[in-house]
Amino acid sequence: MNPSQTSGGELPYMYTQCEDINCRSIVPVQDTPSNKVTYSARVQHMNTVVSYMSANITTEATPIAGTSDVETYFKCDIPIPNYLMAIAIGHLEKTKVGRNTYVITEPEDMARCVAELADMQIWLDTVEAYLTPYIWGTYAILILPPSFPMGGMENPLLTFASPTIIVGDGSQANVAIHEMAHSWTGNTVTCRDWENFWLNEGFTVWVERHV
Repeated sequence: MNPSQTSGGELPYMYTQCEDINCRSIVPVQDTPSNKVTYSARVQHMNTVVSYMSANITTEATPIAGTSDVETYFKCDIPIPNYLMAIAIGHLEKTKVGRNTYVITEPEDMARCVAELADMQIWLDTVEAYLTPYIWGTYAILILPPSFPMGGMENPLLTFASPTIIVGDGSQANVAIHEMAHSWTGNTVTCRDWENFWLNEGFTVWVERHV
């Protein structure tokens, strides 16, 4: 994305959208939900932006000698279907809103997003109490620029969400809860193939409505 397409208007921004079979455009993989893998990555980018992936950061942005770039290392130790691989790079900040819940977005939008998503920890604790222990460690939701073509995408450790859920009255909280519930139904337990994708979505809607 060009800087003019972002809230800050000064730095470029990029994000991926691998669901349903677009991961094959990034990595040479068998792009089917039945193929669950771990992965590690080294991401090189300008030092004026920050990178996040659907994985844990193992080494923070480190300067690359002789350049103005940095590199960040990531690792996902829990097997995931390829459609959950994700990366976002831009002028991003991360704010803690609960014990293990975070909001990531551009600085210009942070205050509104945090106010709208202030109950994330309550939602996560409620899902965990209803189902099983949360295995991913932390939970972060990234509010993207307006061009993001979906309401939300449940990438582990880096849920993507449209800014259209930030409306000021909490009325779109169900979208955030839905993507959070996918941490169990979809991300931990995954449908075998796209014909059975209703299993991911059906059980997730069930949990969303319970919460």
